[in-house]
Amino acid sequence: MFFLVALALSASLFLIFRSFQKFRIHTFQAIVFNYWTCVLTALVYLGDFSVLQNITWEHLWVKVPLGLGLLFISTFYLMGYVAQNISVAASSVASKISLIIPVIVNLIFFKHKETFDWLNYTGLILVFLAIFLTSYRSKNVQSASNTHFLKSFMLIVAIFLMSGAIDTSINWVSSVSATDKTSQALFSMLIFAIAGIVGALILAKQVIAKKTKITLPNILAGVILGVFNYFSVIFMMLSLQKEFAGNGAFFFPLFNIAIIVFSTFLAILLFKEKLNTANRLGILVAVLAILAMAHQHL
Repeated sequence: MFFLVALALSASLFLIFRSFQKFRIHTFQAIVFNYWTCVLTALVYLGDFSVLQNITWEHLWVKVPLGLGLLFISTFYLMGYVAQNISVAASSVASKISLIIPVIVNLIFFKHKETFDWLNYTGLILVFLAIFLTSYRSKNVQSASNTHFLKSFMLIVAIFLMSGAIDTSINWVSSVSATDKTSQALFSMLIFAIAGIVGALILAKQVIAKKTKITLPNILAGVILGVFNYFSVIFMMLSLQKEFAGNGAFFFPLFNIAIIVFSTFLAILLFKEKLNTANRLGILVAVLAILAMAHQHL
């Protein structure tokens, strides 16, 4: 049950981004208010405000969010841009197959009994093929000019690399510093807070320069996005702990495959999103890539 709720919430994030264009929501404004909603929701969810006393500079999980906050808001904005201007499928594929980056980092820098076999290396190659195929736009969907394709490809690669850097950093900090539930909750809250502060400063500059105007629909969109964003993480953790006995090696590949397929299906059903043959093949290749990368645990 937790798995299905987490899947629905996570897939909804891409669809919410997709709907911003329809309702003329300012994406960056919504993202800024999304992060502050995450912070407030986290405080309410924690219930005990006294745990904030645990936030001291001596902890690694307090220092790392300073850099991760900027990376978070940048990646989230790119995900929204790609979902709106390229496709939900491309955005979800790029962010979800990025799980191979922490896998590779763990393989190189940490000692494990398992080593890469030919299937793992095949999966690694398939990842880049999946990015190429999902970023391809035919004349029936959008302009197929070389410039447009190169821009789409680079944006999707950027999401892939940035999402991978975030996952790697979080995995590292969770394993060496934020090792209990309270520190993990505060760690994620600090990332949201730093992202919110960075976003608020940029937004304030835009408002002062009269480049944008804060409106109630943008705030409400950010609140909705924030609630879905925060609880997608909560239910993902609950599913991992209670339904998969903490076996992340099995959970994350399965979860990411499900998000790619489910979010794409909903985008086609709700937004009539058109995918060409290459895009559909790219989704299939992405699923195969995740299976190949994590086959030892499936």
